[in-house]
Amino acid sequence: MYTTLVGLPLSEVDTPALVVDLDILERNIKQMAGDIASRGASWRPHSKANKTPAIVQMEIAAGAIGVTCAKVSEAEIMAAGGIKDILIANQIVGPIKTRRLAALCGTADVIVAVDNPDNVREHQAAAKAAGNKPRIVIEVNSGMERCGVLPGAPVVELARLIAAQPDLRFAGLMSWEGHAMSIADPAGRDAEIKASVGRLLDSVEQVRAAGIPVEIVSAGGTGTFLTTAGIKGVTEVQAGGGIFGDSLYRQLGVDVHPALTVMTHVTSRPSPDKVVIDAGRKSLDPSNKQPEIRGLKRKGDISFSAEHGKFMLAEPSDCPHIADRLFLESGYSDQLCHLHEYFVGVRDGVVAAIWPIQGRGRLQ
Repeated sequence: MYTTLVGLPLSEVDTPALVVDLDILERNIKQMAGDIASRGASWRPHSKANKTPAIVQMEIAAGAIGVTCAKVSEAEIMAAGGIKDILIANQIVGPIKTRRLAALCGTADVIVAVDNPDNVREHQAAAKAAGNKPRIVIEVNSGMERCGVLPGAPVVELARLIAAQPDLRFAGLMSWEGHAMSIADPAGRDAEIKASVGRLLDSVEQVRAAGIPVEIVSAGGTGTFLTTAGIKGVTEVQAGGGIFGDSLYRQLGVDVHPALTVMTHVTSRPSPDKVVIDAGRKSLDPSNKQPEIRGLKRKGDISFSAEHGKFMLAEPSDCPHIADRLFLESGYSDQLCHLHEYFVGVRDGVVAAIWPIQGRGRLQ
């Protein structure tokens, strides 16, 4: 039903709406693809923000080698959308999920992360039953202190176990140096990214010294890839969210522009300095990063309830008026896109595409 919006001016789209400027999106994709390639790595962008095969196909057309997902259900959506080289950068545990992953390997070349011997054995059993052979990477705890095997000997031991399984293909190692993003000083952040990736690469060399080939060395998100992609030995980076130009990433120096906004209506002006809009926490999640209001100066943060956003203007004003439209630029798209049914793709103020967010609600 929403495809009937194509060809209409954006003013005909009701609010709240998730709007993506296609010209800026394409520019950001091209910029990130070029930045990564120029540093010597391949690009396997994470899709946990966009959850949309149409967008991933744009990234592949720009040079991406495949896609990264967080969940089996997201990977199923990508495979159905024609993307066949898929990394699930997460531990897929338990018989239900491992059976689904093994079945998916019949239609796509799937890679999955492990950090536990029991999980390796689960994947082996599921793969044998399905008659498929998934690729396996070991997640290394290189400083994030979340998931992952400790660097060095524990990685080699787990690699030996994987390589010994007849129905699994050992593919390599991955890590995520996301903890470095919280370091405010750019030089200190850069140093910790290099130290973290260095721990990953030390483990790579130890696995190779044990006689086990390592094809994939995967790391790097949007907040770190400008450094990670240039470190010799890293074969691919997973940076994905930056394509929308989130303010979180622009503040870290990534050369992208705001492409993603929530379009909202002003619903109330209780006082000359107070504005209420129809986009609340059901339309965006500000807990990681507040959105920016395009073209307005506010005082303090936007306060969100379930259905409303409320903010104070920097100076009292008659503008904006009731029913005026405002655009809230994405602060962190990972906590935004999944709240909406579709993207409204716009060129020059006209709706050019409607993309269903097919991975919305795919949490398993």
